Amino acid sequence: MKKNLRNRNRAEIAGMLFLLAAIAAYFIHPLFTIVLLLFYIVLCVVACFFPQINFLGQVVSRGRSGKNYVAVTFDDGPSEPITRQILDLLDTYHIQATFFVTGVAALRHPDIISDMVARGHSIGNHSYSHNPFVMTKPYQTLYREVYEAQSVLRKMGIQALAFRPPVGIINPKLPSILEALGLFCVTFNCRALDAGNRRVKNLAARISKNIKADAIILLHDMSARPIEDNGILLQEIEKILMEIMNKGMRIVPLAELIGRDVMICAPRQ
Repeated sequence: MKKNLRNRNRAEIAGMLFLLAAIAAYFIHPLFTIVLLLFYIVLCVVACFFPQINFLGQVVSRGRSGKNYVAVTFDDGPSEPITRQILDLLDTYHIQATFFVTGVAALRHPDIISDMVARGHSIGNHSYSHNPFVMTKPYQTLYREVYEAQSVLRKMGIQALAFRPPVGIINPKLPSILEALGLFCVTFNCRALDAGNRRVKNLAARISKNIKADAIILLHDMSARPIEDNGILLQEIEKILMEIMNKGMRIVPLAELIGRDVMICAPRQ
């Protein structure tokens, strides 16, 4: 019995407790039963937007090094020309980052994926098409989004172990899908609300004040919108890197920060 409880997530345990409470409440007043069940539903919905509370399943949202370490991660790419420019910038500071890529973008730029790995960076699964509403879709649709991105990367010789949901939202169906595909969920705890690089001006100022030890920093390697702001984006990213170092912190690979691998190289299929 204890083993079965340990294997259940908080939502499942809470669901059983709420159900028992709702049954007991029915004998007091049926309205209490409805209130309890509605409260549980609202709790599950809210938990989708705050995955760091680990209510719907285990989510890695910060490091566990206990040191002045942070990790830099990029979402939504790869894309031309900005991803290559970011890679060059990271090389300048000898920084290894993790790129959570979409299957569609990886298919479009397989050479950039190879370049990322060759330069020592890690690759994570960020769904196939990056549909911002994917977590509202049926189980099979969500499974396909994760599975197809995983298949694309596997054909490139990459076995992603970490999955980051689009826009950082999860749902109750996700944990079982990730478990079936051998993945775990990674989000972040430091971001600048850049709207996918639509708000790149003052990006460094917005994010630097939130950088603390064991932070998982979210950035994007999509071209700025408008694209003319790509130069500003690169300058802002460099400011962030320098600010981290000025705070006496060290930028380490995500795997080192969280204490588990996020990617392994596998034979090409």
